[in-house]
Amino acid sequence: MKYSEKEHKPKVRVQIIESERGWGQRIDETIYFDTKEEAELYCKEYNSKNNEASVPEWYMYASIQ
Repeated sequence: MKYSEKEHKPKVRVQIIESERGWGQRIDETIYFDTKEEAELYCKEYNSKNNEASVPEWYMYASIQ
């Protein structure tokens, strides 16, 4: 049985990363998107809340991998 290219299209991976001063970083969650554009939009929206003037003790952010 043949599969179309669309069925095997690679996914774009976004990782949600938790960062805490003194503890470092860890991957909290991995989310997959069909397109890079969808992944970029998700990251932009997710990271929009990280708007403090200085880096907080604890925060989370989205990153395309």
